[in-house]
Amino acid sequence: MPILSDIEIIKSAIIYGDLDDAMSVIRGRQKALAYALKKKPTEKVTEYSEFLKELESLLQGKLTLGEFRERTSRLQVLMDYLDITGDRENMLSSFYYLLEYSLDRYNVRYPEFDGKRCDDK
Repeated sequence: MPILSDIEIIKSAIIYGDLDDAMSVIRGRQKALAYALKKKPTEKVTEYSEFLKELESLLQGKLTLGEFRERTSRLQVLMDYLDITGDRENMLSSFYYLLEYSLDRYNVRYPEFDGKRCDDK
């Protein structure tokens, strides 16, 4: 399961304001994870599925960034897996900053968002 590449694709789509792409990756991966959970549930797969659900809720405006941060901080197995640099605190804070920046910049409440809000062309 390409968790790291999924996260990078989602991050780059969000930072460039392509929320349709981010949501299609999230929803596509959720379908694959639902199948994986039926066949062979593991803690990592369960937490990744939960993480994507929380991220989708954040992008839809159902959660605040603080609520997202609180909920995802409980996903220890996934966060340990994503910590490829050995500097978990900086990795998480940079991810949360990217989300905060993008959500504010594009005034995100998926499926509605304003890609021209900051004079993006």
